[in-house]
Amino acid sequence: AVLSAFLFPIMAPVIVYGLVTMIAHLQNQAVETVIPVAGIENAPALISWLAERDVKIETFTGEPEVAVKNKDKELVLVIPDNYSERFADIRPAIVEIVNDGSRTDTTATYHRLEQLIRLYSNEIAALRLISRGISPEVMRVIESEDIDVASEQQLAVAALNFLPFYIILAAFVSGMGIAVDSTAGERERKTLEPLLINPIQRYDIIFGKWFASSLFSSTGMIMTLVLCVVALLYAPLGEIGLTFHITLKQILLLTFATAPIALLITSMQMLLGIFAKSYKDAQSYIGILTMLPMVPFF
Repeated sequence: AVLSAFLFPIMAPVIVYGLVTMIAHLQNQAVETVIPVAGIENAPALISWLAERDVKIETFTGEPEVAVKNKDKELVLVIPDNYSERFADIRPAIVEIVNDGSRTDTTATYHRLEQLIRLYSNEIAALRLISRGISPEVMRVIESEDIDVASEQQLAVAALNFLPFYIILAAFVSGMGIAVDSTAGERERKTLEPLLINPIQRYDIIFGKWFASSLFSSTGMIMTLVLCVVALLYAPLGEIGLTFHITLKQILLLTFATAPIALLITSMQMLLGIFAKSYKDAQSYIGILTMLPMVPFF
């Protein structure tokens, strides 16, 4: 019961730190990844333009589809032989980006390359209009301007909205073992009857078990909160454009705001433990109850 109570609060910050680090790594990888190109000689101007924007290019030979499918390459930029001819005839010059859409680790690289090619296309189109005495502005009929009123702190909150879910889930997991073991577990081991024949009030037994379970639940919840905050302070949030700052006062307010959750959850778990016929039966009911915090999150 003690192991199950404190395993999740220790694992949650590790998951949070690992998640942020992985996202930052993928974004950095998109900037630093070498782009294999088949048919470099067909578009020297495009290759030079990409190199000026710190894109590392390498010559690729072989079958692009096979290399990407076998995960030898993340993606391959294919420049067909008719690229120069179509470009000179002022027709759409097609380039192919061979990628594996099922790989989430290459999405950032793919989007960056696609965006660069689109930017190059827009620049060439503007130069062609200028050479004919036409202002490129005629192609800009309507432009949208993004006016974001959210502060950096609000953007960080939106990106890290999984943190409250972990805190609430910690309350479910940390007190569950004590709540179930002190009700269904005691009845199954035949230790509840000797307890009930003692000259004490029934509500003393109920409140004793309830507060014991709530103590574990709230401790696990506070541990998750504090350790996740520490993990975020050391996580490379700046690399993904987020700013995270929290004061001691805010941590205390969060603790007071979430403390009643532990009392509510353990009371529900004890109710199911009393209602269940056995320890395994209670675990089945509480397994469904654990899905409750997922509803508002999703």
